[in-house]
Amino acid sequence: MMQNITLQDQTYEKLREMIIKTELYPGQKISESSLMEMLEVGRTPIRESLKQLKKQGLVYTFPQSGTYVSKIDMEQAIHSRFVRECVEKEVMVELSANMDKKAEQRLQTILDEQKVQFEKGNISGYHDLDNEFHRTCYEIVGKGQIWSWIKEFSVHLDRFRWLHLKNITFDYNQILEEHKDILAAIKARKTEEVKYLVVNHIHFMVKSQTNIIDKYPEFFLKEKVQPLNEAEDAIL
Repeated sequence: MMQNITLQDQTYEKLREMIIKTELYPGQKISESSLMEMLEVGRTPIRESLKQLKKQGLVYTFPQSGTYVSKIDMEQAIHSRFVRECVEKEVMVELSANMDKKAEQRLQTILDEQKVQFEKGNISGYHDLDNEFHRTCYEIVGKGQIWSWIKEFSVHLDRFRWLHLKNITFDYNQILEEHKDILAAIKARKTEEVKYLVVNHIHFMVKSQTNIIDKYPEFFLKEKVQPLNEAEDAIL
């Protein structure tokens, strides 16, 4: 029973990851048979995974045409970023009040591994450890379920984050450096600095949105592309 559930979950998570990391790119036509061959699994886990992905707006079906990977919805991405920013600064402040040596070591181990992946040039591994750092912060303060909720409705934000990482931040290791600063502020219990650093860390969209959309215009829903400036974003 556990194995069957795991296979289903693994299939869904793998397809979701492939969409986020543009291995299945926005607008691409896909089929159950091609995905079965690609992932070496049967039709049932593929079919059930596609149902889940449709609910999340990551794939859609045109009658008599086929199933396609959806384009990135920047309106949803912006809303997800706003929610995450509001929640996460409070999570990090709570973490600052409850940090102990064991929690510090868990987070430092992730940052050490993220440095290794950067030095290897492994963007995918670096990206996954970015998520692992934030997920672990939520778990330490007993809010892992909230991270799971955020993950579910932040898929379009995650797709944008991947393009941002791949094209802008990976070369100069910005994410890891910001993680280090956040951890240092948490350890020092500087709550106002923690809030500032977290907001700045998640606020990357404003500065890079136009560049990413200009580079990959075919990846985005055109009617939802409305680049924000700093003032507009502050209103959200």
